[in-house]
Amino acid sequence: MTPTFDSLANGFPWLIFYLLVVTAIYLIGLFIYVKLTPHRELELVQQGNMAAAVSFSALVISLALPLAACLINKIGLFDVAIWGLLSLFLQLFLFRLTDAIFVGMPQRIIDNEVPAATVLAAFKLAGSLILAFAISG
Repeated sequence: MTPTFDSLANGFPWLIFYLLVVTAIYLIGLFIYVKLTPHRELELVQQGNMAAAVSFSALVISLALPLAACLINKIGLFDVAIWGLLSLFLQLFLFRLTDAIFVGMPQRIIDNEVPAATVLAAFKLAGSLILAFAISG
């Protein structure tokens, strides 16, 4: 075999392992967020609430960014799992902190106030980017 195929044969199983670990952490984060959020964001999205869609879309991206940063400087699978879980909890803490700053945001999202949800989404994404860069060093 050529070096390229050797590299693929050796690396592909690890790629799958890393993806499984990060996907599991990501799904856990989504589950926890949905359970902690005082309003039913997914139901609101299904009902056509644009503010909820903006907020939830920011969550989807925000949870992924720090996990991607964990993969940049990976030492091993266990390292990615530990840093991924830590990033998840830090991210959820940042979300709670953002919600505390913007008092009344759940009701504003329920009321479909898109400008308020857009600002909330921007803060979630900004916090996520800062966390991702802090993780990647």
